[in-house]
Amino acid sequence: MRSLPLQLRQRIVEAYEAKEGTYFELAQRFGASETTVYRLLRLKRERGRVVSGPPSGIADHELPQLVRLAQDFPDATVEELREAWVYLHRSSLSRSSIVRALQRAGIARKRSVARGRASSGARRRGAV
Repeated sequence: MRSLPLQLRQRIVEAYEAKEGTYFELAQRFGASETTVYRLLRLKRERGRVVSGPPSGIADHELPQLVRLAQDFPDATVEELREAWVYLHRSSLSRSSIVRALQRAGIARKRSVARGRASSGARRRGAV
């Protein structure tokens, strides 16, 4: 999709929702293709926004919920936190989105001490 300004994207969606025309008519009116109009409306329907690309992750206003989740499950891995977040919010989210949000919240996740010792000890003995 050719990059349309956000304001124009919103105007196209608002015009469609106000029943001001068909995909073809709106495309002609706003100087876009029918496919672009269709994709904008699909983005709005599926993601609730008209910005293309992957979901942006965890918003700043959602950080307290993630902090609470991390406090409730202090030994959970990042993947387990991601799974819990997806279950609670019914939306897909990548592992890296969780990591970035945890960093923004100032929460550091540590590797398991036992896991780190086992792998480093095995290397010193030449087993790996």
